[in-house]
Amino acid sequence: MSRQVVGASGLDSLISPNHRLIALTGAGGKTSLMQWIAAHRQGADRRVLITTTTKFFPFPGVLTVLQEEGPDFMGRVRKALTRSSCVCVASRFDEVLGKLIGLDTELVMGLHASGLADTMVVEADGAARKPLKAPNAHEPIIPVGTDLCIGVMGLDAVYRPLTEAHVHRHGLFSRLTHLPPGEPVTPACMVRLGMDPNGLFKGAPPHCDLRVFLNKIDIPGGFGLWDAFRTTLVDQGSSSNIEWCAGSVRERYLDRLDRQAFEK
Repeated sequence: MSRQVVGASGLDSLISPNHRLIALTGAGGKTSLMQWIAAHRQGADRRVLITTTTKFFPFPGVLTVLQEEGPDFMGRVRKALTRSSCVCVASRFDEVLGKLIGLDTELVMGLHASGLADTMVVEADGAARKPLKAPNAHEPIIPVGTDLCIGVMGLDAVYRPLTEAHVHRHGLFSRLTHLPPGEPVTPACMVRLGMDPNGLFKGAPPHCDLRVFLNKIDIPGGFGLWDAFRTTLVDQGSSSNIEWCAGSVRERYLDRLDRQAFEK
């Protein structure tokens, strides 16, 4: 197997300029990955909107426009983008949760179609801050015009017991992967989550590019875990429309599995 290793600009091998509406699903680093993508696109002199179709915590220092704050939401977003190349948009702020409540998918598509920003990044899934999750019947909420969907899984879930402490909606994960509750989560189970039609990419548009990002490779033993995933993927044969990579959002590192490996 060949190994492609990329550095600080490694997102160029994950995201192309044609990916203008990017949705993030799964668990284990979506929000941090969103910030990395936004910073990367800003560095390419592009205007970026970040939002969610669920809910997330506010981003300190990021200009935020709320739909509830008044009329002419589009106009206020346009004005904000003249002041900052990265703007967060949301429906409202929930004081009880301390979170921004997301936009409905029709409004996301309206903002995307408006051309106000060069890139929109949408957190389309919630995970209760766990490293791994399985979606319920109403998750994830992926806009129909999404160009790229990145499904995130945290490598710190590997070999941890399948409990709610480590896996959000662990009962659903058990049914999807056939792993009994309490048993250690294996790379093979996580591969099943990534490839199952009701897993990471449930509801993704047919035309959408799909990428799995195994985050936190910088944990102790992380590179060995990536090798285990590579072996599992090659043994099982990966779905032809899903690309797999591992890395560390914190360290801005990305390692992508060469597609030719599956043909050997």
